[in-house]
Amino acid sequence: MIQFYKTIFQGKLDFGSQATYDKVMKMAIHRLETYYKNDTIIKEEHFVEADFSLDIPRTVSQITDKFFKNSVDLIEYLAQFALSGKVGCWMVENNVVLDYQIIEPSSEKNVVRNFQKGKKLSLVEGREEEAIKFLSKVIQKHNKHSQAYESRGHVNMILKHWEDAEYDYSKAIRLDPNNSEAMVGRARLYIKQGKLEDAIADLDMATKKSIALQSTYWIARRLKGECHMKLKQYKEAEFDFRLFTRRKFAKEDINYLWRKHVLFQYGLVLMELGEYERAIDAINQSLEINEGHGVVPIADQLVKRGIAKQKSGSKGFIADWKEAADLGSKIATELLQEN
Repeated sequence: MIQFYKTIFQGKLDFGSQATYDKVMKMAIHRLETYYKNDTIIKEEHFVEADFSLDIPRTVSQITDKFFKNSVDLIEYLAQFALSGKVGCWMVENNVVLDYQIIEPSSEKNVVRNFQKGKKLSLVEGREEEAIKFLSKVIQKHNKHSQAYESRGHVNMILKHWEDAEYDYSKAIRLDPNNSEAMVGRARLYIKQGKLEDAIADLDMATKKSIALQSTYWIARRLKGECHMKLKQYKEAEFDFRLFTRRKFAKEDINYLWRKHVLFQYGLVLMELGEYERAIDAINQSLEINEGHGVVPIADQLVKRGIAKQKSGSKGFIADWKEAADLGSKIATELLQEN
Protein backbone atom coordinates (compact mmCIF):
# COMPACT_ATOMS: atom_id res chain seq x y z
CA MET A 1 0.00 0.00 0.00
CA ILE A 2 1.39 3.40 -1.01
CA GLN A 3 1.81 5.78 1.95
CA PHE A 4 1.07 9.49 1.49
CA TYR A 5 2.36 12.24 3.77
CA LYS A 6 1.52 15.87 4.28
CA THR A 7 4.35 18.03 2.92
CA ILE A 8 5.04 21.73 2.84
CA PHE A 9 7.48 23.50 0.51
CA GLN A 10 8.18 27.23 0.56
CA GLY A 11 11.04 29.47 -0.53
CA LYS A 12 13.07 31.06 -3.25
CA LEU A 13 16.50 30.72 -4.89
CA ASP A 14 18.06 33.62 -6.76
CA PHE A 15 20.52 32.75 -9.54
CA GLY A 16 21.76 36.29 -10.08
CA SER A 17 22.12 36.55 -13.85
CA GLN A 18 20.46 35.68 -17.13
CA ALA A 19 23.28 33.34 -18.10
CA THR A 20 23.10 31.30 -14.90
CA TYR A 21 19.31 31.30 -14.95
CA ASP A 22 19.24 29.97 -18.54
CA LYS A 23 21.75 27.26 -17.65
CA VAL A 24 19.83 26.21 -14.52
CA MET A 25 16.49 26.24 -16.33
CA LYS A 26 17.85 23.99 -19.06
CA MET A 27 19.36 21.52 -16.57
CA ALA A 28 16.23 21.50 -14.42
CA ILE A 29 13.92 20.67 -17.34
CA HIS A 30 16.30 17.92 -18.46
CA ARG A 31 16.36 16.38 -14.97
CA LEU A 32 12.61 16.68 -14.55
CA GLU A 33 11.99 14.81 -17.78
CA THR A 34 14.87 12.33 -17.61
CA TYR A 35 15.64 11.54 -13.95
CA TYR A 36 12.48 12.32 -12.06
CA LYS A 37 9.80 11.74 -14.73
CA ASN A 38 8.15 14.90 -13.31
CA ASP A 39 7.69 13.20 -9.90
CA THR A 40 8.61 16.33 -7.95
CA ILE A 41 6.73 19.39 -6.74
CA ILE A 42 9.02 21.53 -8.94
CA LYS A 43 7.34 22.62 -12.16
CA GLU A 44 8.47 24.80 -15.03
CA GLU A 45 6.17 27.61 -13.84
CA HIS A 46 8.22 27.92 -10.63
CA PHE A 47 11.05 29.48 -12.65
CA VAL A 48 10.73 33.27 -12.87
CA GLU A 49 12.87 34.83 -15.58
CA ALA A 50 12.00 38.40 -14.53
CA ASP A 51 14.25 38.11 -11.48
CA PHE A 52 16.26 34.98 -12.43
CA SER A 53 14.81 32.87 -9.63
CA LEU A 54 13.17 29.64 -8.60
CA ASP A 55 10.15 30.80 -6.61
CA ILE A 56 8.12 28.18 -4.71
CA PRO A 57 5.04 29.67 -3.03
CA ARG A 58 3.76 27.83 0.03
CA THR A 59 2.77 24.44 -1.38
CA VAL A 60 0.92 21.95 0.83
CA SER A 61 0.43 18.49 -0.66
CA GLN A 62 -0.21 14.84 0.11
CA ILE A 63 2.65 12.99 -1.59
CA THR A 64 4.76 9.86 -1.21
CA ASP A 65 8.13 9.66 0.52
CA LYS A 66 9.81 9.14 -2.87
CA PHE A 67 8.09 12.22 -4.31
CA PHE A 68 9.28 14.28 -1.33
CA LYS A 69 12.87 13.02 -1.61
CA ASN A 70 12.91 13.68 -5.37
CA SER A 71 11.79 17.26 -4.73
CA VAL A 72 14.41 17.85 -2.04
CA ASP A 73 17.10 16.29 -4.20
CA LEU A 74 16.30 18.54 -7.16
CA ILE A 75 16.13 21.71 -5.03
CA GLU A 76 19.50 20.85 -3.46
CA TYR A 77 20.97 20.32 -6.91
CA LEU A 78 19.69 23.70 -8.15
CA ALA A 79 20.81 25.48 -4.95
CA GLN A 80 24.47 24.93 -5.81
CA PHE A 81 24.06 27.39 -8.70
CA ALA A 82 22.22 30.06 -6.66
CA LEU A 83 23.71 33.17 -5.08
CA SER A 84 21.07 33.67 -2.42
CA GLY A 85 17.76 32.43 -1.08
CA LYS A 86 16.38 29.65 1.05
CA VAL A 87 13.80 26.87 0.62
CA GLY A 88 12.10 25.04 3.47
CA CYS A 89 10.82 21.47 3.03
CA TRP A 90 8.75 19.61 5.63
CA MET A 91 7.19 16.14 5.69
CA VAL A 92 4.63 15.63 8.48
CA GLU A 93 2.38 12.85 9.79
CA ASN A 94 -0.12 13.42 12.62
CA ASN A 95 1.62 16.70 13.52
CA VAL A 96 4.98 14.92 13.87
CA VAL A 97 7.78 16.18 11.62
CA LEU A 98 9.27 13.17 9.84
CA ASP A 99 11.72 15.08 7.66
CA TYR A 100 12.82 18.70 7.60
CA GLN A 101 15.27 20.39 5.25
CA ILE A 102 16.33 24.02 4.93
CA ILE A 103 18.15 24.32 1.62
CA GLU A 104 20.47 27.27 0.99
CA PRO A 105 23.12 27.99 -1.64
CA SER A 106 26.32 26.10 -0.97
CA SER A 107 29.24 26.64 -3.32
CA GLU A 108 32.68 28.21 -3.61
CA LYS A 109 31.29 31.41 -5.11
CA ASN A 110 32.55 34.49 -3.26
CA VAL A 111 29.04 35.78 -2.57
CA VAL A 112 28.02 32.48 -1.00
CA ARG A 113 31.21 32.05 1.05
CA ASN A 114 31.24 35.63 2.32
CA PHE A 115 27.60 35.41 3.33
CA GLN A 116 28.20 32.20 5.27
CA LYS A 117 31.17 33.81 7.06
CA GLY A 118 29.26 37.00 7.79
CA LYS A 119 26.19 35.19 9.06
CA LYS A 120 28.31 33.00 11.34
CA LEU A 121 30.18 36.01 12.73
CA SER A 122 26.93 37.91 13.27
CA LEU A 123 26.05 35.38 15.97
CA VAL A 124 29.37 35.73 17.83
CA GLU A 125 29.59 38.41 20.51
CA GLY A 126 32.41 40.85 19.83
CA ARG A 127 32.74 40.01 16.12
CA GLU A 128 30.05 42.40 14.89
CA GLU A 129 32.34 44.72 12.90
CA GLU A 130 33.88 41.75 11.07
CA ALA A 131 30.42 40.42 10.32
CA ILE A 132 29.37 43.74 8.79
CA LYS A 133 32.46 43.77 6.54
CA PHE A 134 31.67 40.33 5.10
CA LEU A 135 27.96 41.04 4.72
CA SER A 136 28.65 44.39 3.06
CA LYS A 137 30.94 42.64 0.57
CA VAL A 138 28.08 40.29 -0.26
CA ILE A 139 25.67 43.19 -0.81
CA GLN A 140 28.17 45.05 -3.00
CA LYS A 141 28.47 42.00 -5.26
CA HIS A 142 24.82 40.94 -5.15
CA ASN A 143 22.45 43.73 -4.15
CA LYS A 144 19.43 41.40 -4.22
CA HIS A 145 20.61 39.28 -1.26
CA SER A 146 17.69 39.54 1.17
CA GLN A 147 19.32 37.30 3.80
CA ALA A 148 22.52 39.39 3.80
CA TYR A 149 20.53 42.56 4.48
CA GLU A 150 18.63 40.74 7.23
CA SER A 151 21.84 39.52 8.91
CA ARG A 152 23.45 42.95 8.62
CA GLY A 153 20.31 44.49 10.12
CA HIS A 154 20.68 42.13 13.09
CA VAL A 155 24.29 43.23 13.63
CA ASN A 156 23.45 46.92 13.24
CA MET A 157 20.75 46.55 15.87
CA ILE A 158 23.23 44.95 18.29
CA LEU A 159 25.55 47.91 17.66
CA LYS A 160 22.60 50.30 18.22
CA HIS A 161 22.89 51.66 14.69
CA TRP A 162 19.12 52.09 14.59
CA GLU A 163 18.75 53.84 11.22
CA ASP A 164 21.09 51.40 9.49
CA ALA A 165 19.26 48.45 11.04
CA GLU A 166 15.88 49.71 9.86
CA TYR A 167 17.24 50.30 6.37
CA ASP A 168 18.68 46.78 6.18
CA TYR A 169 15.57 45.03 7.50
CA SER A 170 13.30 47.06 5.23
CA LYS A 171 15.48 46.31 2.21
CA ALA A 172 15.47 42.59 3.07
CA ILE A 173 11.66 42.60 3.17
CA ARG A 174 11.36 44.51 -0.11
CA LEU A 175 13.67 42.03 -1.83
CA ASP A 176 11.84 39.03 -0.38
CA PRO A 177 8.30 39.71 0.90
CA ASN A 178 8.35 36.23 2.47
CA ASN A 179 11.42 36.89 4.65
CA SER A 180 9.69 36.42 8.01
CA GLU A 181 13.01 36.55 9.92
CA ALA A 182 13.55 40.11 8.64
CA MET A 183 10.01 41.04 9.69
CA VAL A 184 10.65 39.77 13.21
CA GLY A 185 14.00 41.60 13.25
CA ARG A 186 12.44 44.92 12.25
CA ALA A 187 9.66 44.35 14.80
CA ARG A 188 12.28 43.92 17.55
CA LEU A 189 13.79 47.22 16.44
CA TYR A 190 10.40 48.94 16.58
CA ILE A 191 9.80 47.51 20.07
CA LYS A 192 13.09 49.02 21.27
CA GLN A 193 11.97 52.35 19.80
CA GLY A 194 8.53 52.14 21.40
CA LYS A 195 6.75 51.82 18.04
CA LEU A 196 4.50 49.01 19.20
CA GLU A 197 1.80 49.37 16.54
CA ASP A 198 4.44 49.16 13.80
CA ALA A 199 5.96 46.13 15.52
CA ILE A 200 2.56 44.41 15.68
CA ALA A 201 2.04 44.97 11.95
CA ASP A 202 5.40 43.32 11.16
CA LEU A 203 4.82 40.45 13.58
CA ASP A 204 1.36 39.81 12.19
CA MET A 205 2.82 39.62 8.69
CA ALA A 206 5.59 37.31 9.96
CA THR A 207 2.98 34.83 11.23
CA LYS A 208 1.34 34.88 7.80
CA LYS A 209 4.60 34.39 5.88
CA SER A 210 5.98 31.62 8.13
CA ILE A 211 4.36 28.36 9.19
CA ALA A 212 3.68 26.85 12.63
CA LEU A 213 6.50 24.33 12.08
CA GLN A 214 9.05 27.18 12.18
CA SER A 215 10.49 28.70 15.35
CA THR A 216 10.13 32.13 13.74
CA TYR A 217 6.34 31.77 13.74
CA TRP A 218 6.24 31.28 17.51
CA ILE A 219 8.77 34.03 18.22
CA ALA A 220 6.47 36.36 16.32
CA ARG A 221 3.43 35.13 18.28
CA ARG A 222 5.17 35.71 21.63
CA LEU A 223 6.44 39.19 20.76
CA LYS A 224 3.08 40.16 19.28
CA GLY A 225 1.32 39.11 22.47
CA GLU A 226 3.74 41.18 24.55
CA CYS A 227 3.13 44.24 22.36
CA HIS A 228 -0.64 43.88 22.68
CA MET A 229 -0.22 43.52 26.43
CA LYS A 230 1.82 46.73 26.71
CA LEU A 231 -0.90 48.52 24.72
CA LYS A 232 -3.55 47.05 27.06
CA GLN A 233 -5.09 45.19 24.13
CA TYR A 234 -5.77 42.22 26.36
CA LYS A 235 -8.10 40.22 24.10
CA GLU A 236 -5.54 40.26 21.31
CA ALA A 237 -2.73 39.38 23.73
CA GLU A 238 -4.80 36.50 25.14
CA PHE A 239 -5.16 35.01 21.65
CA ASP A 240 -1.42 35.06 20.91
CA PHE A 241 -0.41 33.79 24.35
CA ARG A 242 -3.04 31.04 24.29
CA LEU A 243 -1.69 29.68 21.01
CA PHE A 244 1.89 29.83 22.31
CA THR A 245 1.12 28.11 25.62
CA ARG A 246 -0.74 25.26 23.92
CA ARG A 247 2.18 24.48 21.62
CA LYS A 248 4.46 21.59 22.57
CA PHE A 249 8.04 22.71 21.82
CA ALA A 250 11.00 20.40 21.47
CA LYS A 251 13.76 21.11 24.00
CA GLU A 252 16.11 22.25 21.25
CA ASP A 253 13.58 24.82 20.01
CA ILE A 254 14.48 28.39 20.96
CA ASN A 255 10.91 28.89 22.17
CA TYR A 256 11.13 26.09 24.75
CA LEU A 257 12.80 28.29 27.38
CA TRP A 258 10.16 31.00 26.96
CA ARG A 259 7.27 28.82 28.17
CA LYS A 260 7.57 29.84 31.84
CA HIS A 261 7.62 33.54 31.00
CA VAL A 262 4.72 33.39 28.54
CA LEU A 263 2.55 31.33 30.89
CA PHE A 264 2.94 34.01 33.57
CA GLN A 265 2.23 36.80 31.08
CA TYR A 266 -0.82 34.81 29.95
CA GLY A 267 -1.98 34.63 33.56
CA LEU A 268 -1.67 38.41 33.94
CA VAL A 269 -3.68 38.99 30.76
CA LEU A 270 -6.40 36.61 31.92
CA MET A 271 -6.59 38.53 35.21
CA GLU A 272 -7.13 41.75 33.29
CA LEU A 273 -9.97 40.01 31.43
CA GLY A 274 -11.52 38.86 34.71
CA GLU A 275 -10.87 35.17 33.98
CA TYR A 276 -9.32 34.45 37.36
CA GLU A 277 -9.58 30.65 37.44
CA ARG A 278 -7.84 30.34 34.07
CA ALA A 279 -5.26 32.85 35.33
CA ILE A 280 -4.56 30.68 38.38
CA ASP A 281 -4.07 27.66 36.13
CA ALA A 282 -1.65 29.54 33.86
CA ILE A 283 0.41 30.83 36.81
CA ASN A 284 0.44 27.34 38.34
CA GLN A 285 1.88 25.95 35.11
CA SER A 286 4.47 28.73 35.07
CA LEU A 287 5.57 27.96 38.63
CA GLU A 288 5.99 24.27 37.76
CA ILE A 289 8.67 25.10 35.17
CA ASN A 290 12.10 25.57 36.72
CA GLU A 291 14.04 27.14 33.87
CA GLY A 292 13.43 29.82 31.31
CA HIS A 293 14.16 33.25 29.86
CA GLY A 294 12.74 36.60 30.92
CA VAL A 295 11.05 35.25 34.03
CA VAL A 296 9.88 37.51 36.89
CA PRO A 297 10.68 36.56 40.52
CA ILE A 298 8.69 33.73 42.11
CA ALA A 299 7.49 36.18 44.78
CA ASP A 300 5.76 38.27 42.12
CA GLN A 301 4.10 35.19 40.66
CA LEU A 302 2.84 34.20 44.10
CA VAL A 303 1.48 37.70 44.71
CA LYS A 304 -0.45 37.66 41.43
CA ARG A 305 -1.73 34.13 41.98
CA GLY A 306 -2.90 35.16 45.43
CA ILE A 307 -4.81 38.12 43.99
CA ALA A 308 -6.41 35.87 41.35
CA LYS A 309 -7.42 33.40 44.07
CA GLN A 310 -8.91 36.16 46.21
CA LYS A 311 -10.90 37.63 43.30
CA SER A 312 -12.17 34.21 42.21
CA GLY A 313 -13.28 33.36 45.74
CA SER A 314 -10.76 30.54 46.03
CA LYS A 315 -8.85 29.57 49.15
CA GLY A 316 -5.10 29.85 49.60
CA PHE A 317 -4.43 33.49 48.75
CA ILE A 318 -3.17 34.29 52.26
CA ALA A 319 -0.72 31.38 52.05
CA ASP A 320 0.56 32.67 48.68
CA TRP A 321 1.13 36.15 50.09
CA LYS A 322 2.86 34.80 53.21
CA GLU A 323 5.24 32.78 51.06
CA ALA A 324 5.87 35.81 48.83
CA ALA A 325 6.47 38.00 51.90
CA ASP A 326 9.01 35.47 53.20
CA LEU A 327 10.78 35.82 49.84
CA GLY A 328 11.03 39.59 50.40
CA SER A 329 7.97 40.95 48.57
CA LYS A 330 6.89 44.30 50.01
CA ILE A 331 3.65 44.13 48.02
CA ALA A 332 2.80 40.80 49.68
CA THR A 333 3.48 42.30 53.11
CA GLU A 334 1.14 45.20 52.34
CA LEU A 335 -1.58 42.85 51.10
CA LEU A 336 -1.32 40.78 54.29
CA GLN A 337 -1.66 43.90 56.41
CA GLU A 338 -4.74 45.01 54.46
CA ASN A 339 -6.35 41.58 54.83
